Amino acid sequence: MGANGAGKTWFARRLSDRMGASVICKDALALKTGWVQRARADVRADIVDRISAERWVLEGGPSVLIPEVLARAGLVIWLDISAGLRFWRIIRRSLRYAGRVRSEHPPGNRDWPGLRQWRFAWGALTGGDRFRGAIEAGLDGVVIPVVRLRTRVEVVDWLNAHPGG
Repeated sequence: MGANGAGKTWFARRLSDRMGASVICKDALALKTGWVQRARADVRADIVDRISAERWVLEGGPSVLIPEVLARAGLVIWLDISAGLRFWRIIRRSLRYAGRVRSEHPPGNRDWPGLRQWRFAWGALTGGDRFRGAIEAGLDGVVIPVVRLRTRVEVVDWLNAHPGG
Protein backbone atom coordinates (compact mmCIF):
# COMPACT_ATOMS: atom_id res chain seq x y z
CA MET A 1 0.00 0.00 0.00
CA GLY A 2 0.98 3.60 -0.29
CA ALA A 3 0.12 7.00 -1.67
CA ASN A 4 -0.81 7.78 -5.27
CA GLY A 5 2.06 7.15 -7.67
CA ALA A 6 4.06 5.04 -5.20
CA GLY A 7 4.17 2.07 -7.59
CA LYS A 8 1.58 -0.08 -5.81
CA THR A 9 0.13 -1.72 -8.91
CA TRP A 10 3.55 -2.44 -10.42
CA PHE A 11 4.76 -3.89 -7.13
CA ALA A 12 1.58 -5.92 -6.50
CA ARG A 13 1.77 -7.54 -9.95
CA ARG A 14 5.36 -8.60 -9.47
CA LEU A 15 4.72 -9.88 -5.97
CA SER A 16 1.60 -11.79 -7.01
CA ASP A 17 3.46 -13.43 -9.92
CA ARG A 18 6.11 -14.67 -7.47
CA MET A 19 3.50 -15.90 -4.99
CA GLY A 20 1.10 -17.43 -7.49
CA ALA A 21 -1.61 -15.23 -5.98
CA SER A 22 -4.29 -13.00 -7.43
CA VAL A 23 -4.05 -9.20 -7.26
CA ILE A 24 -6.95 -7.31 -5.78
CA CYS A 25 -6.81 -3.72 -7.00
CA LYS A 26 -8.79 -1.37 -4.78
CA ASP A 27 -9.27 1.11 -7.66
CA ALA A 28 -10.91 -1.59 -9.78
CA LEU A 29 -13.41 -2.16 -6.99
CA ALA A 30 -13.92 1.51 -6.11
CA LEU A 31 -14.51 3.05 -9.53
CA LYS A 32 -17.57 3.18 -11.73
CA THR A 33 -17.51 4.61 -15.24
CA GLY A 34 -16.25 8.18 -15.62
CA TRP A 35 -14.13 8.20 -12.44
CA VAL A 36 -17.23 8.06 -10.24
CA GLN A 37 -16.59 6.39 -6.87
CA ARG A 38 -18.74 3.51 -5.61
CA ALA A 39 -20.12 3.64 -2.07
CA ARG A 40 -17.42 2.85 0.52
CA ALA A 41 -19.55 0.14 2.13
CA ASP A 42 -19.86 -1.65 -1.22
CA VAL A 43 -16.13 -1.42 -1.86
CA ARG A 44 -15.39 -2.73 1.62
CA ALA A 45 -17.78 -5.66 1.14
CA ASP A 46 -16.07 -6.53 -2.16
CA ILE A 47 -12.62 -6.39 -0.54
CA VAL A 48 -13.76 -8.63 2.33
CA ASP A 49 -15.22 -11.09 -0.17
CA ARG A 50 -12.04 -11.24 -2.26
CA ILE A 51 -9.66 -11.72 0.65
CA SER A 52 -11.47 -14.92 1.53
CA ALA A 53 -9.22 -16.58 -1.07
CA GLU A 54 -6.23 -18.51 0.24
CA ARG A 55 -3.57 -16.32 -1.44
CA TRP A 56 -3.98 -12.72 -2.46
CA VAL A 57 -2.16 -9.42 -2.84
CA LEU A 58 -4.27 -6.37 -2.11
CA GLU A 59 -3.06 -3.02 -3.35
CA GLY A 60 -4.41 0.37 -2.44
CA GLY A 61 -4.02 3.34 -0.19
CA PRO A 62 -4.75 3.72 3.50
CA SER A 63 -8.43 2.84 3.00
CA VAL A 64 -7.47 -0.84 2.60
CA LEU A 65 -6.22 -0.97 6.19
CA ILE A 66 -9.49 -2.32 7.55
CA PRO A 67 -9.72 -4.87 10.37
CA GLU A 68 -10.85 -7.69 8.06
CA VAL A 69 -7.79 -7.23 5.83
CA LEU A 70 -5.34 -6.89 8.69
CA ALA A 71 -6.76 -10.02 10.35
CA ARG A 72 -6.05 -12.11 7.22
CA ALA A 73 -2.82 -10.48 5.99
CA GLY A 74 0.54 -12.03 6.72
CA LEU A 75 2.53 -8.94 5.80
CA VAL A 76 1.96 -5.28 5.00
CA ILE A 77 4.32 -3.64 2.53
CA TRP A 78 4.24 0.15 2.62
CA LEU A 79 5.68 1.91 -0.42
CA ASP A 80 6.59 5.25 1.16
CA ILE A 81 8.14 6.86 -1.91
CA SER A 82 9.09 10.56 -2.11
CA ALA A 83 6.45 13.05 -3.21
CA GLY A 84 8.54 14.30 -6.14
CA LEU A 85 8.93 10.82 -7.62
CA ARG A 86 5.24 10.06 -7.11
CA PHE A 87 4.28 13.35 -8.82
CA TRP A 88 6.51 12.51 -11.79
CA ARG A 89 5.09 8.97 -12.05
CA ILE A 90 1.50 10.26 -12.09
CA ILE A 91 2.27 12.76 -14.86
CA ARG A 92 4.23 10.16 -16.85
CA ARG A 93 1.52 7.50 -16.66
CA SER A 94 -1.14 10.07 -17.52
CA LEU A 95 0.76 10.85 -20.72
CA ARG A 96 1.54 7.19 -21.42
CA TYR A 97 -2.09 6.11 -21.09
CA ALA A 98 -3.65 9.24 -22.62
CA GLY A 99 -7.05 8.32 -24.00
CA ARG A 100 -6.81 4.72 -22.76
CA VAL A 101 -7.97 2.82 -19.70
CA ARG A 102 -5.24 1.36 -17.50
CA SER A 103 -5.57 -2.36 -16.86
CA GLU A 104 -6.22 -1.83 -13.14
CA HIS A 105 -9.25 0.37 -13.81
CA PRO A 106 -12.72 -0.62 -14.98
CA PRO A 107 -13.92 0.39 -18.46
CA GLY A 108 -14.86 4.03 -18.95
CA ASN A 109 -12.03 5.54 -16.91
CA ARG A 110 -9.67 6.88 -19.52
CA ASP A 111 -6.53 8.71 -18.55
CA TRP A 112 -6.21 12.12 -20.06
CA PRO A 113 -3.52 14.69 -19.37
CA GLY A 114 -5.76 17.55 -18.32
CA LEU A 115 -6.81 19.58 -15.32
CA ARG A 116 -8.13 16.53 -13.41
CA GLN A 117 -4.80 14.72 -13.79
CA TRP A 118 -2.80 17.80 -12.81
CA ARG A 119 -4.91 18.24 -9.67
CA PHE A 120 -4.45 14.57 -8.85
CA ALA A 121 -0.66 14.84 -9.32
CA TRP A 122 -0.54 18.06 -7.29
CA GLY A 123 -2.43 16.33 -4.49
CA ALA A 124 0.18 13.56 -4.54
CA LEU A 125 2.95 16.15 -4.33
CA THR A 126 1.39 18.15 -1.50
CA GLY A 127 -0.65 15.53 0.38
CA GLY A 128 2.15 13.23 1.53
CA ASP A 129 1.79 14.09 5.20
CA ARG A 130 -1.95 13.40 5.05
CA PHE A 131 -1.39 10.00 3.41
CA ARG A 132 1.45 9.13 5.77
CA GLY A 133 -0.67 10.07 8.79
CA ALA A 134 -3.61 7.99 7.55
CA ILE A 135 -1.34 4.99 6.96
CA GLU A 136 0.34 5.34 10.36
CA ALA A 137 -3.08 5.54 12.02
CA GLY A 138 -4.27 2.48 10.10
CA LEU A 139 -1.20 0.53 11.19
CA ASP A 140 -1.39 1.58 14.83
CA GLY A 141 -1.49 -1.56 16.96
CA VAL A 142 -1.00 -3.92 14.02
CA VAL A 143 0.83 -7.08 15.09
CA ILE A 144 1.73 -8.47 11.66
CA PRO A 145 5.06 -7.48 10.11
CA VAL A 146 5.17 -4.16 8.25
CA VAL A 147 7.89 -3.54 5.67
CA ARG A 148 8.37 0.14 4.80
CA LEU A 149 10.21 0.74 1.53
CA ARG A 150 11.20 4.36 0.85
CA THR A 151 13.21 4.33 -2.38
CA ARG A 152 13.14 2.64 -5.77
CA VAL A 153 16.32 0.79 -4.84
CA GLU A 154 14.76 -0.56 -1.62
CA VAL A 155 11.68 -1.73 -3.57
CA VAL A 156 13.72 -3.57 -6.20
CA ASP A 157 16.12 -4.99 -3.61
CA TRP A 158 13.21 -6.31 -1.54
CA LEU A 159 11.63 -8.00 -4.56
CA ASN A 160 14.96 -9.52 -5.57
CA ALA A 161 15.51 -10.83 -2.03
CA HIS A 162 12.04 -12.47 -1.99
CA PRO A 163 11.75 -14.42 -5.25
CA GLY A 164 8.98 -16.64 -3.86
CA GLY A 165 6.92 -13.85 -2.33
